[in-house]
Amino acid sequence: MTIRLAHDFSCPWCWIGLQQAKLLRQEFGVDIEWLAYELYPEDLEFGKPKPPEDPGDKPPTPTRLELAYVAQGMEKPTNRGPAPVRTHQIHEIVEFAKTEGPPDDLIEAIYRAFWEQGADIRNLDTLFEIAKPSIKDTDAMVRAVNERQFAAKIVGFDESAYRTGVYHVPTFYIGGERYAEQPYVVLQRAMREAKVAR
Repeated sequence: MTIRLAHDFSCPWCWIGLQQAKLLRQEFGVDIEWLAYELYPEDLEFGKPKPPEDPGDKPPTPTRLELAYVAQGMEKPTNRGPAPVRTHQIHEIVEFAKTEGPPDDLIEAIYRAFWEQGADIRNLDTLFEIAKPSIKDTDAMVRAVNERQFAAKIVGFDESAYRTGVYHVPTFYIGGERYAEQPYVVLQRAMREAKVAR
């Protein structure tokens, strides 16, 4: 069974999604079809989040993302690489890797480099170093990225993503349904129901 997963390397929810994808593979033996979604394509400005108003006497409360880390049993990353990140070239490298075989190891290496090792994945030389162990023909990879050979496979936010039914990443496609930013127990239940339906 193959699970499609819309993701972007710069998204903290997708760092959680990577761990969930690994658990789905281990528990259910599924394959993951990684779908390239770009949170900040070139024509979309980087957002400037508006700080919440602080009344002064409000007790601290966890954010949705903090709760998601807790639900997944994960620590919040403390060594993330520089942000914001435009990820088009990163997705191009992964799309090229798919021509040589499953990209799972490369995808995990990129996520780990950014979220655990603080790597600047905006830098092409850094990306190529991360990709080298996973890519057989590195010269062809460099050409593919420079020529944007796989640009058509990368979906940008906002409108292009919305037209495909993806409003948040990660979005898992399981049993004909979409599951966005969900805890693993929800994905587990969806997988069990999908297996019964088959």
